[in-house]
Amino acid sequence: MKKFFYTTVLVGALFTLNASDKNLDFTQNQWLQDLKVLVSLSDKNRYISQDLDQNNNKVRDDVEEFVLSKYEDNPFQKDMFFKAAIKIENILNLPVNTSVDERVKLDRELLGIYTCRDYILYRNKSEDMEEELLTKTLFKGKVLNTTQKLKAYIEHKKMLPLNFDELSKDELKRDKKSCLTLYYSYENPDSQGSKHLVNDGDSKL
Repeated sequence: MKKFFYTTVLVGALFTLNASDKNLDFTQNQWLQDLKVLVSLSDKNRYISQDLDQNNNKVRDDVEEFVLSKYEDNPFQKDMFFKAAIKIENILNLPVNTSVDERVKLDRELLGIYTCRDYILYRNKSEDMEEELLTKTLFKGKVLNTTQKLKAYIEHKKMLPLNFDELSKDELKRDKKSCLTLYYSYENPDSQGSKHLVNDGDSKL
């Protein structure tokens, strides 16, 4: 029952994360409307310094400060958000003539980061999922801190094929194992221990 629950959560997270992204009617999308408000506020109050990356880790200083304020003591969560920030910046900097296949590749990689992060939260029965989901929305608003960036992000989403993110059972199983391997590398640096934990009870998924 527990293994079935974990798999169901992972699949559910995939659809939850993407139901709004692949909705063609962006004007009726609540998460997008919320994001527009956050970006508008950020755009009005931003300073030039917010675009700096003084430690050259490819994460803007203001984004890094936001993530560290939430997850300085949680390396897994911190790194997942850092990876997401870098991936979004890569998407925003795509040339106009970038192929759809390349856009799909980057967006699925971004989705994989979000899905893994949320899967681990559900798996560990996080005490405040609403707060965690809100943090992700605030994070997106922080990364997409100007109306120009938000517009570019939306235009990118519109170029993606419908249902581009659907995964087969084997792909879901592979992504789950990859996520668990990554997570346990933070929880247990011993590679043998990580391998044991990932494989334990997963054979019938």
